[in-house]
Amino acid sequence: PVVDELCSQKNGVVDETEILEVLKDVTLVGLLPVPHAIVIRKYQPNQYTSLWFTGFMWGVLFLRCTCGEGEYMKLFDGDGIQL
Repeated sequence: PVVDELCSQKNGVVDETEILEVLKDVTLVGLLPVPHAIVIRKYQPNQYTSLWFTGFMWGVLFLRCTCGEGEYMKLFDGDGIQL
């Protein structure tokens, strides 16, 4: 609104340095919308997050587990898995 008033006073011919000088003195208070409150929610487990977490943990176990001297477990080798 302030820049529009400046342009209307000078018939639309305004140098950008004049606009910058005006903007240095203007604040954005009241121009931007007020942010909404932050809502904190408690985690509520369900079957989908449980399934995801189970799959994630098995993936971590398979990828980090060593079978011997520096050998890593082959992910898709069923014979190498001992339960």
